[in-house]
Amino acid sequence: MKCISKETSSTKITAKYSLIHGSYWMAFGATYNFVTVYLLAKNYSSSAVGIIMAITNILSAILQPLVASYADQEKKYTLKSLMMIFLSLSTSFSMLLYFTKTWESINAFVYFLLLLSMLTVHPLLNGLGMKYIEKGYGINFGFSRSMGSLTYAVMSVVLGSLVDKNGPELLPLYYFLLFFITTAATVLFLRSFPYPSDDPTEEPKSQSIKQSLSLIEFSKMYSGFSLYLVGVIFIFICFNIINIYMIRIIEAVGGSEKNMGTAFAIAALVELPFMLTFSRLLRKFKVETLLMVSAWAFTAKVLLTFFAESLLVIYIAQGFQMFSYALFIPGSIYYVTTALHKSHMLKGQAYTTSATTVGAVLGSLIGGYLLSFTSIKTMLAVGFMVSILGTFLMILGIRNCSKCSRDKN
Repeated sequence: MKCISKETSSTKITAKYSLIHGSYWMAFGATYNFVTVYLLAKNYSSSAVGIIMAITNILSAILQPLVASYADQEKKYTLKSLMMIFLSLSTSFSMLLYFTKTWESINAFVYFLLLLSMLTVHPLLNGLGMKYIEKGYGINFGFSRSMGSLTYAVMSVVLGSLVDKNGPELLPLYYFLLFFITTAATVLFLRSFPYPSDDPTEEPKSQSIKQSLSLIEFSKMYSGFSLYLVGVIFIFICFNIINIYMIRIIEAVGGSEKNMGTAFAIAALVELPFMLTFSRLLRKFKVETLLMVSAWAFTAKVLLTFFAESLLVIYIAQGFQMFSYALFIPGSIYYVTTALHKSHMLKGQAYTTSATTVGAVLGSLIGGYLLSFTSIKTMLAVGFMVSILGTFLMILGIRNCSKCSRDKN
């Protein structure tokens, strides 16, 4: 495909796109990983936190594909406009969260709105990068996403220490600052590089294939990809059980919020090598192979966390993030471009994000219920069984999806 602008600097556009990822994933990690810390401080039980997170993620899983389809079809509200809308909402809800901190019920509802708007940005951000890449801009997606992991790691350590020292009351102000930076980075990027759909030389969308598909139609057309998504849901159930209730896992071995921040930082840092070099990995391995490796690594991480009796073993388990999440995230983005027709890529990105979100829903509910009535070990044992099932389903879906790739064009 011919580039829109040969003068476009790959380094420059990657740097500015990386700035969005860097700031967004700090905001994501802060709001999502510290939600349990914040709500427990507001006297909510683990099961109540699970219900709140479940409702948030259920609505997010519904909203993400709808917004993606809207971005594909509507001319008035483009992908970039929707990104700005939801980033602005996230910034506003962060400040509102601070001013409603004395009203527990209202405060929890505002947190729900904050998470909902923040989660909706995720597929839009990925779709934005793929849109520019499709039109010839030299964005190194793996590098940009790795910058998100790096800043996420720094944020986890710093924020964990701040909460350990000052308590969770100031968390909303930290959220506000991070979302404000993300919004500013997005504005800078969009002003620096013309949005592809605004270019007069843009090719019209293919009319040979139906662009708007319902969930049932999508599942029938891409049965292998749909089975892959079911596997992703199961794997991310346990992945989110560990992330959402990490503070309880850490406390079970004598740790604190500071140790939780360190655990998240380790996971984020070890993601960097493979994310930074993912484009090189694709030259040696098929993206399908990398995704299968990631599936087994997710399950291995759960198993090691189950046997952990000390902080050191938990930290080692977090190291498996290098082979699990670090391969899955960029791999899943590129996989959509090979498994689906180009008219359905943005929806495929949204469905992938929705699958991880549904995993978060079930992880919140299952984890919260098990923690309220059983133990950490029972929760992790159930998580392991769910994760191993997800691994087999994900691999089976990938193997059955080769036909999708051949029929894409």
